[in-house]
Amino acid sequence: MASVVKKKLILLVVDSFHPHALKRSLERKMMPALEYIINRGYFTDRCVSVFPTMTPTCASSIATGTLPSQHQIPGFVWYSRREKRMINYGMTLWVVLKLGARRVIQDLLFNLNQNQLSSKVKTIYETLEQGGFSTGAVNPFIFRAGREHSTKIPLSLGVASIFKLGGPVWGPESLFLGKILPPSGFKSKLLTNWHYYRKYGVNDEYSGLVTEWLISGGRQPDMLSVYLPDTDGYAHHHDPSRTELSLKRVDRQLQKIMNCFGSWAEALQKNMFIITGDHSQSLVQNSGDHMVNLTEIFGEFSLAKLDEQAGDGDIAVCINERMCHIYFLNQAGHLPGEVLKVAGAAPGIDQIAWKENGWYKVVRGSMAGEVSFRPGSGYSDEYGQNWDIRGDPGVLDISLFQGKMAYGDYPDALNRLQGFLDCAQAGDMVLTARPGYEFTDKYSPSHQGCGSHGSLFWEDSLVPLVISDQDYAPQRPRLQDIAGIIRCYFGLPR
Repeated sequence: MASVVKKKLILLVVDSFHPHALKRSLERKMMPALEYIINRGYFTDRCVSVFPTMTPTCASSIATGTLPSQHQIPGFVWYSRREKRMINYGMTLWVVLKLGARRVIQDLLFNLNQNQLSSKVKTIYETLEQGGFSTGAVNPFIFRAGREHSTKIPLSLGVASIFKLGGPVWGPESLFLGKILPPSGFKSKLLTNWHYYRKYGVNDEYSGLVTEWLISGGRQPDMLSVYLPDTDGYAHHHDPSRTELSLKRVDRQLQKIMNCFGSWAEALQKNMFIITGDHSQSLVQNSGDHMVNLTEIFGEFSLAKLDEQAGDGDIAVCINERMCHIYFLNQAGHLPGEVLKVAGAAPGIDQIAWKENGWYKVVRGSMAGEVSFRPGSGYSDEYGQNWDIRGDPGVLDISLFQGKMAYGDYPDALNRLQGFLDCAQAGDMVLTARPGYEFTDKYSPSHQGCGSHGSLFWEDSLVPLVISDQDYAPQRPRLQDIAGIIRCYFGLPR
């Protein structure tokens, strides 16, 4: 039996939500609906994302309240040791052509939620529905719950996959995934015209229209999450700190939602809104020298290939824009040292991190300093976490003073690195790119002169967080805590 909740809850996630772009948008009065909520609720522009700052990982943390060490989604591109193959959710068109639409969509639409997301964690949809509340999601990455839904594969995707895609997905009571899982009875000329170039309906306008349809038709569940993906693509083609035009379109969707009620005041009387981003982006310099081709750098090793099962190679290099997994497939004892030597000499490397003998070790690029850490009692951080630290904390821009520590350019770095390196699916070693740099190979996108993300750096990692009800404002906001806030709001254990 569900507890009585006076207000319903709407969670909006804006992909690549840059705090500086939001500040400019608000100063220029381009986001009246969001400004209305901010003026009456809680707002911060320093909510810390998880690592790596890639959407599948961040979305998994938002939906479960856990880090990769628990939810087991370590990025957009990673290597499955169990299946001995690379997982790539469709980073570029070349990836889709190389792997085939069937494999990419099978991983993204079916395997991500049903097989790859750990069964040991619960999503907010699962916990709320088990607690007697109704939930829904519009265009989410992560949606696992107990209701079976039949998918409708568009003809062009059916042709591309030789008609071998299809079957059910398991999600919340109300689940909508573009044209693949459209609302029954939803009528719109726009929907029939949204083909592959509009991501089959996985775009901001579709998300706003379906949410409007749900609320205005009296179908709004107790908790509804809405994913707004378009700012990510905009930032990848522009300076990510200047995405005001895209954020203006985000606000239009928020206005559609709030206009479903008699007034915006009534919208806040009947709903608690949580609005945040999954990650932000930082600018890659407009120079070929800032594009770091890792397959060339690691060319002396035998590399696992994207489209083949790997077992005989030395390493798998899985690039996620401004971070990269390195998996050791050959267990020769000398291999980690050789990889570290090559990576340490490579241009554009910010940090190299791995686990060793109970410690988490981080080396600065060009081998300019090393720090080791582990949970302990030596120093406490602003999140109430305690750490033993030895070596040079400046590698992670950490300041130490009288048993306390403060983070600089890499917020919550120790917790985020531990949460990543303890993930069974993560690389044995991880690389991050220096500010202004991006990793690349022939199957990775190039964002030269535009926005990119993935690293620990603050500009990839800090996002706005808006909550319409001050009573649920976190003291030290992190994405990993949002699911707990939602559960607490509905009277369930965090």
